[in-house]
Amino acid sequence: MPEPPPTILRPQPPLRPLLLTLLLAVLIFGYLLLAVLYTGGLPWDAPLLEFWHRHATPTLDKLAVFLTIVGNTGPMVGLGLLVFLGLLARRQWRVAAVFCLSVGGSMLLTQVVKRLVARPRPALWASIRPEHTLSFPSGHAMDTAALATAILFLCWGLRARGWVGTAAVLFSLAVGWARMYLGVHNPSDVLAGWAAAVAWVAAVQLLARLKSL
Repeated sequence: MPEPPPTILRPQPPLRPLLLTLLLAVLIFGYLLLAVLYTGGLPWDAPLLEFWHRHATPTLDKLAVFLTIVGNTGPMVGLGLLVFLGLLARRQWRVAAVFCLSVGGSMLLTQVVKRLVARPRPALWASIRPEHTLSFPSGHAMDTAALATAILFLCWGLRARGWVGTAAVLFSLAVGWARMYLGVHNPSDVLAGWAAAVAWVAAVQLLARLKSL
């Protein structure tokens, strides 16, 4: 029986930066979580939302709505599924499993944390694209950040890592901005989503690496 092709997770990022990334992301998320639970939010949440609202334009309205639609759970699941199937087609069984746990697990974690925290949406103005579900953390931010981080790990050691990783990260940042611009998420919701996603994906990658040692 022919051997499967070498895993595309090799070479992997250095262990120390991976651990530091995990620790920093956990600390950021933990701080934001405690702030929301014990004080209801952070003092810069409302001022930042009001800043973006003061600078709203029809063009930015359309861009924010577009990014919200593209960065929604459905399209992110679809993109993640395409990557997953691509890995299976290349017989990268273990890599596919790690990718699935990284992205799929993060999406499930989003819903669990939302229900546990039960933070209402900000209501500073009537949004042009209102939301009525729970707010913390931002699902858009967490889903796109999980996918971006997982793709960055997939591309580690490849020539395309630089531009693919940059594009994925910029997309996640843009979607997070859109959620704040539309007034449907506090900045702390978005930052918590990014931090939680990075922490989860980094933890999965770390566990996968330790298991392979």
